[in-house]
Amino acid sequence: MLFPHTETRRVALRPAGSEDAVAAYQILFRLGSAGLPVLDTFVKTFGEGLSACFLVHRKDTDEVVGLSTISPLTPAGHVRIEVHLAGAENHELTGDVHALTAHFAFAMWRTRKVYLHRTSSDISAIGWGDAAAAVLRAEAVLPDHTYFHGRLWDVHIFAIHREDWNPHGAALLKQIV
Repeated sequence: MLFPHTETRRVALRPAGSEDAVAAYQILFRLGSAGLPVLDTFVKTFGEGLSACFLVHRKDTDEVVGLSTISPLTPAGHVRIEVHLAGAENHELTGDVHALTAHFAFAMWRTRKVYLHRTSSDISAIGWGDAAAAVLRAEAVLPDHTYFHGRLWDVHIFAIHREDWNPHGAALLKQIV
């Protein structure tokens, strides 16, 4: 049985509620997220349609540096996670946040697959180094699927299967908690 960790040595995922909507919006706005509604609409609907929503805090400063979300579990046992970290200085935390978010999904629900959608095929950006090859599987590419900053982008879909996460992902998590 997996324990739903929400902290590593460097970051803490803290549940985000309606009072955190403005902070979440500011993070997404700074990142230039596509399709972001006006603030009032975002605040009214914040967290709707999500199984979990976390603000990412740096443990050394307690600063809010990101947002991490998990979609609802589908009947097939799939969820999609999203990780948004603001500021180049926080790039080093991406591996911790992706690992905690994926692990939380596997620990909390009968999750069979965790999906990540990226505009790059480079899995090193997820921050797991060599461990990524053991747990991440490329599943699909949606050519010219999203429009952002004046151009069309491919969307690369990666999956983490429970049978890969249980031995390899859990070991990865043990290294960082």
